[in-house]
Amino acid sequence: MARGEDSRDDRAMDDALFTPDPAPPPLDWLERHPVRAKWETLKQVWRSGRNLLHIFHPEAAGRPYVVANLGTLRLITVNDADFARQVLSERADRYVKSHMYQAMLGDFLGRTASLISDGPGARAKRRLLGPAFNARALKRLEGVVERHVRETLDGWAALGPGAEIDIGSEAPTLAMRIAMEAFFSTALGPRAERFAALLDDLMADAGSPSMADVMDLPRWVPRRSRRGVAEKMAEIDRYLLEAIDARLARRGEGPPDNPDMLDLLVHATDPETGAHLPRVEVRNEVVTLFMAGHETTALSLVWGFDRLARERAAQDRLAAAVQAARAAKGGPLACEDMRGIPLVGATYDEILRLYPPGYVVARTAVAEDSFGDLSIRPGDRFQIAIFMLHRNPRYWARAGAFEPDRFLDRTVAGARHPFAFIPFGGGPRLCIGLAVARMEAHLLIAETLARFRLSPVGAPPKPDGKITLRTEDRVRVRLDPRAPVDAPQAATASA
Repeated sequence: MARGEDSRDDRAMDDALFTPDPAPPPLDWLERHPVRAKWETLKQVWRSGRNLLHIFHPEAAGRPYVVANLGTLRLITVNDADFARQVLSERADRYVKSHMYQAMLGDFLGRTASLISDGPGARAKRRLLGPAFNARALKRLEGVVERHVRETLDGWAALGPGAEIDIGSEAPTLAMRIAMEAFFSTALGPRAERFAALLDDLMADAGSPSMADVMDLPRWVPRRSRRGVAEKMAEIDRYLLEAIDARLARRGEGPPDNPDMLDLLVHATDPETGAHLPRVEVRNEVVTLFMAGHETTALSLVWGFDRLARERAAQDRLAAAVQAARAAKGGPLACEDMRGIPLVGATYDEILRLYPPGYVVARTAVAEDSFGDLSIRPGDRFQIAIFMLHRNPRYWARAGAFEPDRFLDRTVAGARHPFAFIPFGGGPRLCIGLAVARMEAHLLIAETLARFRLSPVGAPPKPDGKITLRTEDRVRVRLDPRAPVDAPQAATASA
């Protein structure tokens, strides 16, 4: 990594991501001392119960893969785009979802939820979920996203010039409001706020693994206490199943003229078998889509707003492009207008490159395979280090720098390996909700920068590796009204 060309904040973030504290011994020393290496690996796994980033040896950032042995378990960290493509796409049938997903999330999502299941059942589930994310469904969501974004920005403006906001609270709140209306319209009524609070609590708990989860130990091995989880899940299910049952009772009448996402799930039909989702499966997918989609979108905005606040030139350039589009339209922008401002999408992609909320993908080999001179055997466990691939200098020039133009220059994009940028995963299990995440993030970033200049408050946040890439502390930014740019400057910025 060309660290000399990156800013101090870039290097601080790299150090926090790539250097666990305390740092483990060098890899070449561990390779010469296999007995001690097992002990050091065990310590890494133990620390990863508090922060999963500790499970990655920092020197893995400079190697295509690293093999660690823990008893009979082989843990292989992948930092090579060809290797990632092999595991996730080309030979995906030889690798299944790690049991860790079931251990950590099964009690919350349900054992058959699409996020953590595999095989023919998962593929059938994906076919059923497709209509909830097709172009027609996304078009219905645009108005929901636009209204909630405007209401959020109006609320920020009412705080006055120089106001500081806790983006770590504001972004999740916005994402949850959008998700609640997108799924339920007004079905939950006054209980919606309680439902949202319960989901937030459970997401925080599910994102904190125990050592037994990380080591993929059997379910009968004691885990850290998760007191109150069953009670919270029971309360969530009372709200949720009541709403589902009301829709199921009317399923024979066909979907309503303006269906929300719950309607789409209830009425979804497998194009091959004609089957509907059973009641429990509808419940599992609603919780899954909330927990997987809401949190990852919110986290990308938390990291993104903090980084944009520290990138004054990039921030001003994007603001000018958006203001030019607003001036041409004569008012606030809609979701569909984002397609006409390529810099918005490029900026969000650069945020996802540097701070992918889903920063690791776990798989377990179920058949023999190989990569180069590495022999792979059934039971080998893989962790594809997305955050390392996204900053790997083999694929990215000035890897730690914030440069949205890398996603605008098609010659650069053509040279980049397609599996060097996988913020939503890759292969047949590509995240089904990525278009919704982009819609929401694009509009909020664009409209925020058109109205406000962002300034950082405090040092860059430290990463906290849970199931997703969170921040250790609250993230705050300062908002100042942004003066309109003149037409020539705006035109140049949007070019």
